[in-house]
Formats: sequence, C-alpha cells, structure tokens
Amino acid sequence: MESIEGVVVVGGGAVGLLTALLLGKAGVRVVILESASSVSAASWAVAYTPSAIAVLERAGVFDDIFKAAIRSDDIAYRKADGSLIAKMDWSVLSEDAQHPYMLLLAQRHVCGVIVRHLRTLSNVEIRWNHHVSRLEQDGSCVTLTTRTPGGDSELRARWVVAADGAQSALREQLGATFEGVTWPEQMVAVNVYYDFALHGYSRINFIHDPEYPAAVIQLDRSGLWSLCYEGDRAFSPAEIIKRAPQRLARLLPGTPTADQFRIDSIRPYRVQQRCAVELMCGRVILAGDAAHVANPVGGLSLSGGVMDAEHVALSLSAEFSESPSDTPVEASLEAYRNRLLALTAPMATPYPSWIKERNSARRAQDTALFERAASNRAAMRRFLLDFSKINGRRPRSVSAWFRGLPTAMRRMVYSVAGWISKITLTSRPCVRSTWKDPVKAQHFE
Repeated sequence: MESIEGVVVVGGGAVGLLTALLLGKAGVRVVILESASSVSAASWAVAYTPSAIAVLERAGVFDDIFKAAIRSDDIAYRKADGSLIAKMDWSVLSEDAQHPYMLLLAQRHVCGVIVRHLRTLSNVEIRWNHHVSRLEQDGSCVTLTTRTPGGDSELRARWVVAADGAQSALREQLGATFEGVTWPEQMVAVNVYYDFALHGYSRINFIHDPEYPAAVIQLDRSGLWSLCYEGDRAFSPAEIIKRAPQRLARLLPGTPTADQFRIDSIRPYRVQQRCAVELMCGRVILAGDAAHVANPVGGLSLSGGVMDAEHVALSLSAEFSESPSDTPVEASLEAYRNRLLALTAPMATPYPSWIKERNSARRAQDTALFERAASNRAAMRRFLLDFSKINGRRPRSVSAWFRGLPTAMRRMVYSVAGWISKITLTSRPCVRSTWKDPVKAQHFE
C-alpha cells in the first residue's frame, strides 16, 4: 500500500485543483485523484465575483486567468424587449474591493491554467483515470481504494479533500447528510452563438419579465453566450430541448429567425439549495459542490467553491506547519460553514422569483428601485455589495434590503417612495428531498 505524509484531493475540477495548488505552495505533499482522463470539457460555470478573484490572485493564477477571461464592469437589468431598466457599475466598489469587477471564463479554461501551475510544483501530483471506489479511515489516516486502467490500488494519507462534485460519491460513502431543497422551477441553460453586444447588451444581463425572465452572460470572445431561462415544467427534458430554438427566437434581441443564431449546447437543470451538515467527516473534508450547492445565478456557486479552496487549504496547511494553528481544523470548518449558510441556506438565498414578478404593481416598484439604485452611487454601492444575496434572491422584502442603507439615504428613498416598507414577497413552495436524491450540477453561474 502506498502512503503519503500529506493530502489526497479527490476531484480534478476547479475547486480540487485550486485547493491542491494552495496546499502545494504551502509545502504540503498533495496527490490529486481524478476519474476522467483530463480536464473536463463539459463545464458551464463561468463567473467569478470580486472576492473569488482576490483568492485567484493570492493563489498566483490571476494574471494568466485575466489574460484569457472577459472582464465585466457592470451588470444590466432589462425588460423582455431588451430595453434597459438599470445598469450597476462595479467601479463604485473601488474602495471596497481590490478587483471591482467580475471575470467571466469557462471553468475548463481556469482548470487548464491551474494545471499548468501545478506542473511546476514537485510536491504535487495529478493522477488522471483514478476512480475512488472505496474509503476507509481511522483516527490518524484515510485509506482510498482506486480503480485505474492498470488495476486497483490503495493510497493512504493523513487527510482527504472530497471535491468530487454535487453528486459526490465520497459524501455518500461517508453517509453525510446533504440538507436542503430542490426548487420546483425547471431551468434551461443554452449556450448560443449570437451577437448580443450588437444590441447593446452588457456582458452580464438579467431580464425582468413575468413571462420571459432570463439571464444572459457572455462566455468568451468567440461570440458564445449563455442564456438561462425557465422552461415549462409540464415538458420532459427532451421536449424542452426540442422547443429551445422556438423559445430563443422569442428571447433573443432583434427577433432573429432560426438561421441567424446557432445553438452550441442545451442543458435543462433544477436549482438546488443544499449544504452538508458537517464539512468535516473524520479526516475527510468536503469542498465545492460536494459540500454545498446554491442558486448559481450571480456566480455564488462557483465563487463559493473558490472560497472553499482557500479556507480548506489554509486549515490543512496549518496541520503540517512547524507552528500549528491554535484553532483545530474541525472548529475552523464549523465556523466557516456557519458563515456559508448565510448564503446557501434555503431561507437566505431561495429561487430569484423577483425577476418574474407577476404582480404589475410590485413589478413597477421593483423597476423603480433598480432605477433609483442606478442613479445614486451610494445606493448602487450597497446593491453591489449585496449582489450575491440579491441575485440568489432578494430579501423577504425589497424594503428589507433598503433598510440596510445609511439613514440619510433611507430618508431620501422613503420620501420618494413611501410604499417601499409595504413590499413583501412570499417564499415559493419548495420540494424537499433527502441527501440520497440525485443532485445535478449547477450549469449556469
């Protein structure tokens, strides 16, 4: 049996690779086990928030990622016809964030950059085509049985990081409870070649409409964009895919004919809001989608995974340090999970029903609030500081968000719109299920 004095990371996605890179740079011996033969090409995650960008910089991969990524300096909110409601400019956070913008880059490209950096570290090894079939642990080590083209093998290490995705096999073997909900809406993510910029679209756009709510994000410089909309729950995934061209003809600006856009891929999915009851199970630590899945609108899921990578790496590297931390790994992870729940708990970031508000009065009020935030930089700053929560779901009421504004700003807003304090939004019903239910990866971020 092979044994290493270090960490085994299971999963070669962005979270697993970044965790390994941070550990490797701290001098820890790391082995990455990935069942695929290379970095997955089937990646839909694209968006990195300012806090996640800061982690990428601390990991030393920012410069290479920035060269390939698309920089988004604003977020646009639009009506179904494409006309602008409001635009939020990230520059208002210039004193709050080191990188006051978002970066858009498909996860497979980010993984490629990280892999190149990992190859410069002699203490980190990536083992492709290694599928973990069994996990056993005692008080001091974890033993993994892996299935490879050359036969089965065993690997023993002090710690294991399970970053093997939303349908984590390791999480299931551990019997870890994956609490949360599945929202009833049937979402559809379509990657399509179409020139949204020609119609004045920003690189990140949200369509506020009761019949055709959507999110539109530029994926790369080739003309590929991602368009996410709500499909009809009465149809099967196959029927939804079949009807996608017709739906796109309605959603795309300029009312194009079918020969004026080209669909690259279509993926129906359901929004999940889940978090493992414990991030640490013995000597196995859950990270990324294996630990939590969240409404991906706004980049929360992918950016949350990036934050996981840094926190897990810092906690574990301290275990191998000559001067270990006073805070045990378990206590550190429990504190981190409590902060995480503020964003991933179903009651904190449920499905963003505000973009499809059917009540005309409330929709008009919401539109007025967006316009107000766009015209006042203090209000815009507050909006963008709360971006992850606002786009995961607005608070129980829009007024609850505005109550967070400075007193002088609140008085000004209330004097213009006294009705704000009466706006409420009833939570949508959700479908609860156990951790054993299939959990699909989040395809639009």
